[in-house]
Amino acid sequence: INLEGLVYVISITSVEPSTILIRSYEVNMKKSGTNVPYVDLEQIGLSLDLTVRRTKLAEPELRRIALKQPKALKIGKTKNISHDMAGTKLAKVHMTKQDMSEIPQSKMKGAKRGKDDTGNESKRSKASNEVEAMDTS
Repeated sequence: INLEGLVYVISITSVEPSTILIRSYEVNMKKSGTNVPYVDLEQIGLSLDLTVRRTKLAEPELRRIALKQPKALKIGKTKNISHDMAGTKLAKVHMTKQDMSEIPQSKMKGAKRGKDDTGNESKRSKASNEVEAMDTS
């Protein structure tokens, strides 16, 4: 055990057949003349003395009624939903296949040639028209 990594100790002790003691301690390391430090335990938090007082179980019929849960509290399995290691909910969505020829495609404004916002021809389209006129003659 690496003593430097030990900060807290929880002690659970059975004293008698019906008594359980629970204590929590903070570990304080103090210098000693050897390689191993002197370990001092300082009691912190709660100290519990638990006593078992009931050892007789209920009748089987009474126990069954006491442990019965209503159907509304039971959680049913939901289809296509799962959780990953981080607790994120993942779901599968099933859709019909889409026909790509029927989907409207928007054209980018940068690819169009012609008039700009003010109704005038853009400089680029004017220059391209002049180049085309020179090529044809």
